[in-house]
Parts: sequence; structure tokens; C-alpha cells
Amino acid sequence: MKINVQTNISENHGDDIEVIINASEYTKEIGNLIDLINTITNCEIDTILGKNGNEISIINVDDIMYVYSEEQNNYCKTSKGIFKIKDKLYELEEKLPKKNFIRISNSAIINIQYVECFDVGIVGSILVKFVDNSTQYVSRRRVSQVMKFLKERG
Repeated sequence: MKINVQTNISENHGDDIEVIINASEYTKEIGNLIDLINTITNCEIDTILGKNGNEISIINVDDIMYVYSEEQNNYCKTSKGIFKIKDKLYELEEKLPKKNFIRISNSAIINIQYVECFDVGIVGSILVKFVDNSTQYVSRRRVSQVMKFLKERG
């Protein structure tokens, strides 16, 4: 595989940097390159890769209801299904948009846009109910963080 790198430096671009990858197919090398660019820039991500059966999908982070760990694997839940992801939760916590995503436990990060309600019926814990009727629990040690996040959002 040959990689051709071109640069276009101009004052017209401002502070933004745009990286475009043109290829005939998605390969492991391209995935590694995207991961490297994201690591270097340490900025918020717009998409992640998810696997469902034999299909690998590019998932827009705005479509993610929540990300969770189960049996030593990580998954993301969308309206289109559950996808296995290779990303670590601690990495996603840093890279997902902070305005919509919050870590609610060691094993889950939620997108507030898909939350139907927070059920505080059980003393000391919060049950998060999503628009598709799925649920996740807020761990006791993260309750104050979640409450602060909700107050900041109004």
C-alpha cells in the first residue's frame, strides 16, 4: 500500500485542520491512521466504528444512546442496534462531546439526548430510562457528578 500525503497551507484555512482519506476500501491501516490522528489531536470525535455480526459500521456519535462494558467487551447502543466496539470507555469518556455524554458508572457512558427520565425511586441510586425503554444504573459514587451535570444543563 502506498500512501500519498499532500498539504495545502494557507491563511484562508484559519485555525482548523482538515484531513481527508481517500481509499478504495476501509482497512486496518486506515483505522490505525484515524486512531493516531485522534490521539494526536485529542479532540472530540464525530464517529466510531462498530461491529454487528460480520458488518463493520461507521456510527455517528450523535446516534449513540449509551456505551457500556459487558463481559470484558465494549458495546454501543443505537436505535439501529447494539454494536461491539474496540474503543475503551476511558478513551471515549475523553473524546465524546462533553455537552451530551456523561459517565454514570465504571461500565457505562450515556448520551443525555436519549434519556427519557431519571428514576430516583430507590434510595441512593438513580435508574436512567432511555427512549427505547432500556435502562442503566448510575453508580452511587457518580450520583453527585450526574446531578451537577443535570443542573448545569438547566
